[in-house]
Amino acid sequence: MPEQRDHVPFTVALQPIHDASHHHVADRLVYGRHTEDEAEDIMSSTAKALASTVYELGDSGLLGDRTLLVDLPLGWLERPELLPTPAPRLALGIAEEGMIDAELLATLDDIRERGYRVVLPTRLLKQDLETMLDRCDIIVLSSPHDLDDKTLERLPARNVKLLVENLDSREELARYQAMGCDYYHGNYLAKPNFIASAPRGRHGNRAAQIRLIRALYEDNSDFNRLHELAVQVPHLHVAILRRANSSYFHRGGKEVDLHRAVQILGLIELRRLILTLTLASLQPSSRIVLRMALIRAFMCRNLAAPFPALDPEDAFTTGLFSMMDALLEEDRNTLLEHLPLGQPIIDALKHRAGPLGAVLTLCENHERQVEEAIDDLPPDQLHSCYMNALSSTKALMDNL
Repeated sequence: MPEQRDHVPFTVALQPIHDASHHHVADRLVYGRHTEDEAEDIMSSTAKALASTVYELGDSGLLGDRTLLVDLPLGWLERPELLPTPAPRLALGIAEEGMIDAELLATLDDIRERGYRVVLPTRLLKQDLETMLDRCDIIVLSSPHDLDDKTLERLPARNVKLLVENLDSREELARYQAMGCDYYHGNYLAKPNFIASAPRGRHGNRAAQIRLIRALYEDNSDFNRLHELAVQVPHLHVAILRRANSSYFHRGGKEVDLHRAVQILGLIELRRLILTLTLASLQPSSRIVLRMALIRAFMCRNLAAPFPALDPEDAFTTGLFSMMDALLEEDRNTLLEHLPLGQPIIDALKHRAGPLGAVLTLCENHERQVEEAIDDLPPDQLHSCYMNALSSTKALMDNL
């Protein structure tokens, strides 16, 4: 039965933020859905927004080197394992209206200790000015009368910045500049950039996700086990590769494969990424197609094993990603343009070129022989690699 698809696109808007010299230095994330369901889970919406702007796009995404300002629910801010990274590139605000209490103050203290900047509206700041000035880095102004002159004079010494929102005219800009404001956003300077995600499969490989999350929180997490589980969730596989190969985690050199990516990110970052993407429900996969892709990947690895010049993990990745477009319901060329894969793998996938391309072609030819064979195929070395791949795939998917 074909997988159900989510036909309601999830929309993210990035509002450009400029400094006093009109340089585009940051973006403010605004997110929602084209839906009349007012009761949609705010945690799920937050997860989808962060997945789109932080975890999936990576260095090649919409933000570049700019800072991202995002308002998060208190339930999200109170869970350190969900806070997006890297902290120096993010400024976090509070999505809900609320009152200052000991729990909120502790949350803000923890966020700042982790390296995040805190963004507060003046309405929250004014509830307890002295207390909150020590716990914020950016104050959001909606009117030039939000703060009095005495308070404004105190801000530079505390390195607290002022962000003007919804700027509509040249006159407003001049007035706020005279006040010494630092950042500005609004339609007068730039209109928001709206991005609607493509419809995706709704269900995904939920069992593998649950097992992966459980494995991440075991006392003695096994990186090999994490790799095995991550392979079963194609969308997550791609996100881990992009994250590990980003400039923040990867300092140049050869692109890393999934085994190395899991090690580079470590448990804390993997927990953060996987929990967010699981909440976002953005992992479309088909069990039948996944089985075919894993058989091909394991067979490519088996075929490469006797040759010292071939990396078995590169062969595995080549086999798996040869069907990743079907698993992710994405155009292959578009997908490859945004994946941090080595050039030999890309050449093999696009043109069946090089040693990896030869291995992939050999595997694909044998698949056709298996599909068309009436009688049993001879037990040669090629078919032995295929049977071993069947066995490895069965062992991997039996846990689902």
